[in-house]
Amino acid sequence: MVAAAFPDESVTSPQRSSRLGALLRHPQRSAVLLAVLIGFASILSAAVAWRASLESNDASRYQSLAVQQQARREQIEDELQATVEEDQRFVAEYEEDALAARQLQSQADSTRTTDPASADQLDLGAQSRLAMARTLEPFFTAQGVSLDADGTVHYDAAYVLRVLSDGDPELRELETSKVGDLQSRANNRSIDLIGVGALIVAALFFLTIAQVSRTRLRLRQVAFVAGGLMVGVGAVGFLLVELLA
Repeated sequence: MVAAAFPDESVTSPQRSSRLGALLRHPQRSAVLLAVLIGFASILSAAVAWRASLESNDASRYQSLAVQQQARREQIEDELQATVEEDQRFVAEYEEDALAARQLQSQADSTRTTDPASADQLDLGAQSRLAMARTLEPFFTAQGVSLDADGTVHYDAAYVLRVLSDGDPELRELETSKVGDLQSRANNRSIDLIGVGALIVAALFFLTIAQVSRTRLRLRQVAFVAGGLMVGVGAVGFLLVELLA
């Protein structure tokens, strides 16, 4: 192929008996082959540049979407954390009212035999505080909030936050989103295509040298071989990037 591309009837070579030797005696064929390689490399370079641009745009779009999803995920987590903090405020009020009701009821029971009237008043006070505590129960995110024997209300904020997070469909969807993977793949394909494009540009450079060089036969031959190999490797690389995408 090299000898065919740069025929020189005055040069003797062992390859004259080969196919390259046959092409060597046909300068028009070698010129056509070189023109075909340059044309193919030019078209391939344009195709690679176009695909690299598309992949770069996809990577940018996925990156923007990933940023938006991250912001939305943080917003939802902040909202759920605010819900838990609001629960904790209700828990404090519930604990205060429930504990006051228990203390008033205990005082009523202790004075019922000696001062029934005061005991009745204390009963009313206890019922009132208990009613106030119960009005807060519907606002709790956690279920089954109650006053323990020691007068405290157990509220596991971490557990409630986890339950809220697991039960939020939008948050689950955001956490399982594949946008980050899509961005990474698009970015990698863009980089691979840029590398292939650089190889094709280098091939065009060597093929151009082979086409314009008129005096140094060896340089023309080396440039032709290098350019042809680069075009072949670039074409294979482009196909691999597209097929493995």
